[in-house]
Amino acid sequence: MWKFLLAARMWGLLLLVKLLLWHYPLPVVVDYLARPATHPHVPRLNPHRLCRINDRVLRIGPLRPRCLTRSLVHLRCLRAQGDPAELVIGLPREASTTDAHAWVELNGAVVGPAPGKAGHEELVRYPAGPGRRIGSP
Repeated sequence: MWKFLLAARMWGLLLLVKLLLWHYPLPVVVDYLARPATHPHVPRLNPHRLCRINDRVLRIGPLRPRCLTRSLVHLRCLRAQGDPAELVIGLPREASTTDAHAWVELNGAVVGPAPGKAGHEELVRYPAGPGRRIGSP
């Protein structure tokens, strides 16, 4: 039963993330998603396993979410477990375009989504801080 609840929560988070990104700047969205919350019906999972589940669940059907939305869903799921996860955005080391990649780190280690940090230099990091309310200054 908890697997169904986790999958449903991830799909709901995907929709929420897309709506929030449409209306608010990224730092506000990250602060909002980083707020503390617990889900007692879902057991605590290894961060790497949670990322694999996240990738599989969000790739069902015709949708193929980009790394930023997948990373934000993963960040929220980790924060709901109480993990101090951080969102990192970087550019390729030999960047010829402005195509960036987003990933999540926990205690300095990459926990997804693939390819993680591989070949990218950190551009910005959104640390795990207190959540800010959407709509507040």
